[in-house]
Amino acid sequence: MIGRSVIANRKIKTKIIDFVLLTILVFSLGSIQGMAAEADNQELMTRVFAAAEESLGDIGPEDTLIITDIGSPAESYVFLDDFYSEFYGRELLYTKNLLIVQNARNAPLWFAFFDKSSGDCTFIEVSYGDENKVSYQVTENINFDALSESPESVAAWNEKVGSKVFDGREFAILTISNGWATGSLDYELMQCLELHNHFCPGVSSGYVLANWMEENYPLEEGVSYTVFSCPNWCKEDVFVKRWDASPGKGGVWVSALTAEEIEAIGGSPAGIFVVTDKNAGTMQAVVLGFDFDALSAECGAKEDDPAWVSKYLRDLCLMDRKNWDKEGLVTEIAVIDIDEDTLSEMKQAGANPYVVLGLLNPAGNVNPSRNGFPGIGRWMNKSKA
Repeated sequence: MIGRSVIANRKIKTKIIDFVLLTILVFSLGSIQGMAAEADNQELMTRVFAAAEESLGDIGPEDTLIITDIGSPAESYVFLDDFYSEFYGRELLYTKNLLIVQNARNAPLWFAFFDKSSGDCTFIEVSYGDENKVSYQVTENINFDALSESPESVAAWNEKVGSKVFDGREFAILTISNGWATGSLDYELMQCLELHNHFCPGVSSGYVLANWMEENYPLEEGVSYTVFSCPNWCKEDVFVKRWDASPGKGGVWVSALTAEEIEAIGGSPAGIFVVTDKNAGTMQAVVLGFDFDALSAECGAKEDDPAWVSKYLRDLCLMDRKNWDKEGLVTEIAVIDIDEDTLSEMKQAGANPYVVLGLLNPAGNVNPSRNGFPGIGRWMNKSKA
């Protein structure tokens, strides 16, 4: 009996040892696979930077801007540490040499390396998952002055835009890179481009309007803005980024206006900015307009210019703060004292905030009698007077 017990114990010990060894082997294999994946991720970022340097030469802090959507495409976050290792290893600066733009989860992971001194840009897309590799690479000169110099150069770049030489990101990369190269692109505006992921007069106008509000109705402690961006265009992303005024937090309400309503209001309406001052116990609806026709006249954009020319010229004009004070660019259409009930009514589904304020009647016609505002649509900018 004793002999059988000893034999049984030995068998149990053998099974336990086998189980422990098998467990160690499984974890070791998993660890090796994890280490291999980590090394492969690092190698991909090394290849991306090496490919850019092969085309552009040394990547340094004086002349380089990198635009990328890393972190937005699905699981591309696994490359972030290795990307920053390559980035900072070249003494590049986050606020000076990098713009990470938001993108959709199903978008490709891409990088644009722009060299200011030459105007050359290397665009790289990568594939990752089953196999990490550079899947597409091209280098083009995107110096705006050279591309817009003659009808021939414009036509040549139009052809490349049509062929999607940067996989459909030609406008974004060209405008952001050239704007950055001027040295006049405010970093706070670049932060808005992170969310908007391209540079256009729509977002530039939002930046001007935001600064106008902050100058004339300072965003001090106890003061907040609620924006009714009506009509809507790209400007809304500025308010989300700059004021944390997201739709989810009730900071931005977006709706459209008909052409007839826009004409009836006058002043090229841009939206209604409700200023709540808890310190003073006041709430005011500030109705602003923004005139793109005045902007186009100022910057020299022509009707027959391709979009990448006319839009960049308008961006370039708005990068110069001296142009913000041009008469008619930003107009204060009306300032109306309101209360919480009025604000709540403005937020209701189907409500036209201009009708709620009495600036339009329900038929869409101007209604100047209510609130005592004669001549709605004229420039009534008392703050600039």
